[in-house]
Amino acid sequence: MEFKFAIIGGGLAGTSMLYQFVQKVRQQKERGRLQPGTIEIRIFEKQDVFGPGFPHCDRYVMPYHITNMCAQDMGILAGHRADFQEWVESNRSMLQDCFPHFDGLVSQSPTTRDQCNHYPRAVMGEYLKARFKEAVQIARNFGLMVKLHSDTEITGLLEIGDKIHLSGKHLVSGKRIACDADRVLLATGHWFEESRRSNYFTSPWPAQNLLRNIPPGASVGVIGTSLSAIETVLTLTADGKFVRDASQDLVYVPSGQPRKIVLYSRTGMLPKVRGRIGKHRNRIFTRENINRLRVENDGFLTLEQIFQLLNAELQAAYGRPFNWDAMLNASGTHAELLQKYLNDAKTGDGPQGELVWQTLLHQTFALVRELYLNLTSDDRKRFDRDYTTLFFMHAATQPRVNAEKLLALLKSGSVRAHRLGPHYRFYKDDAKNCYVFNYEEIEGQPRQDTYQYVVNARGQPRSLATNPSELAQNLINSGTIQIEEFQDTDPIASSEKSMATEKTPGDGRYNTGGIRIDPQTHLVMRKGSGGGTVTPFHTIYAVGALTRGQIIDASMAHGIALSTAKIAEDLVDHLTQ
Repeated sequence: MEFKFAIIGGGLAGTSMLYQFVQKVRQQKERGRLQPGTIEIRIFEKQDVFGPGFPHCDRYVMPYHITNMCAQDMGILAGHRADFQEWVESNRSMLQDCFPHFDGLVSQSPTTRDQCNHYPRAVMGEYLKARFKEAVQIARNFGLMVKLHSDTEITGLLEIGDKIHLSGKHLVSGKRIACDADRVLLATGHWFEESRRSNYFTSPWPAQNLLRNIPPGASVGVIGTSLSAIETVLTLTADGKFVRDASQDLVYVPSGQPRKIVLYSRTGMLPKVRGRIGKHRNRIFTRENINRLRVENDGFLTLEQIFQLLNAELQAAYGRPFNWDAMLNASGTHAELLQKYLNDAKTGDGPQGELVWQTLLHQTFALVRELYLNLTSDDRKRFDRDYTTLFFMHAATQPRVNAEKLLALLKSGSVRAHRLGPHYRFYKDDAKNCYVFNYEEIEGQPRQDTYQYVVNARGQPRSLATNPSELAQNLINSGTIQIEEFQDTDPIASSEKSMATEKTPGDGRYNTGGIRIDPQTHLVMRKGSGGGTVTPFHTIYAVGALTRGQIIDASMAHGIALSTAKIAEDLVDHLTQ
C-alpha cells in the first residue's frame, strides 16, 4: 500500500525531517522491513531554494550576521550534534571560494573538543542546502520517491476520512495545487506580524530592508535587547567601521551620518558572552536526581526543586556559595556590564580559564525540555513570566566578536539601551506621526521617548494567533489546531499593552500561544467529540517555532533535530506495524 508524507516547509526543520526520515527508511529497507518504492515524500517550500529557510538565507542576512549558537551544537542530526562543525571543516576550500570575505571565520579549526566557533549565517545556509540535496539523492538512489515543490505555499489542510487534503498555490504562476497525504508535518518556521504602520518594522529581516528604508542620520528605537536586537544594531551601523586601537580594543568609527539607536526591553538585560566550557561534570543537577523528584511528586516538578538542585550544583562546582544577587541585580552601565561579561568570557572564573556556571548550564541543555514539560502549570506560567529572559540571556549567549562590537558602539554613543520596567506603554501617536515609549526610569522618574522609526527585534512572536499566513489562520479558524491553554490558580491580573506583546487572559486561564502537541510524538492535539478532551490527530505533526508554547528549545537547531527524530521514529513505527 502506498504511503504519502507531506512536509510543509523546506527550511532547517524540513531538512532535518527529510534527512532523518530517509536514514530510518533506509535502515528498515536493509533489514527487509520496508519497501521504499511504496513511500512518497512531498516537500513544499515558499522560497525557490530548499534548506536555508528564512534565518540562514544569504538574501536576508549580511556577512557580519553570524550564528549565535556554537557550530558544534547546530547539527541537524539528533545523534550527531557536531555535524555542522564537521561539515565546515570538510568544506573549507569550497566555503573560502564562495565567501572570500569570510576567510577568517571559515578557516579556523577547533583545537579542542570544547572550542566554540560561530560562522556566518549564510554558511549555515550552505550546510542546510547541502544536507537537503544529499538526503534527496540518497532517497532516490534506494527507490524512495521524493517530489519537490518550490515557490509553493500551502494554504489549507482538510481531513477527509483517514487522509489529509492539502490545497495551495504556486507563488510565481498563481496556479492552484491540491494533493492528498497520509501524514503531514507543519514545519513552516518563523513568522512575523504584519504591519501597515509606516516606519514600523515587525522584523529585522531582510536586513537590506532596514538599510533601504531607514535613512542615514535617523534615530531608531529597537524593541529588544537580546540576540536579534544586537543583529539589528550591526545592520544599522554597517555604514561605519570597526578598528583596533593601540591597546587592541575594538573601536567604532561612525560614518558621516550615523544612525542613533536605542534598545528597549522590560529588563534592559544584555546577553552574556560565550566563554570556554570546562571539564566539570554535574553530580547534583542530573537526570537521575530530577527523575527521582518527579517520581516523588506524581510526575511534576516545581521551580523551587529545580532551583535547589541548580544552586547545590553551583556551590559544589565553585566550592563556595554562589552569588545570586550579583547575577540578578548587577549594577553599572550597560557598557560596564558588557565589559565585565567580555572579561569573564576571556579569562573565565575556573582553574583552566573556563566559565564554571556556563559549563554547568551547557550540560543541562539535554534536560531543559524535559524540565519545562514537567513543571506544574502554575510554575510554568511563572517561569514564562519571570524567568524566561533570565534563562535565555545565560543559555543563548552572544559570540565574543559581537559583544566586542556592541561594546564599541556603546562607548561611541552610537547605541544606548534602556530598561522599560514591567509597566510601560508603547504606541503610535498619529497626530505627531511618531512612535512613543512611555516608561519610568530606575529612579522612578517618568520618561517619554519618541521615534519616527522603530524595529521590533524581540524575535519570534509568542502567540500563533499573530501568524499572518493563510495556512495558520485557516488552521486556527477551522479548529484543526488548538492553541495550548490550561487552567491555573494564579491568574495574571494584567498584561503589557504594547504592539510588541500579546495579551494574556486574566481569568485564571493561561494561554501559552503555541500549537498543542503530544510532546512524545509531536502529533497535533485536537478536541475530542465531547469537546472537553483532547486527543492526538494521528495524521498531522508540528515542529519548530509553532510549538514554542510547549517545547522550550523548539527554535534551536539541536532541539529541532531531536523533535524531527521523534517524528521519524513515529512514522517508521507506523509503517512497520
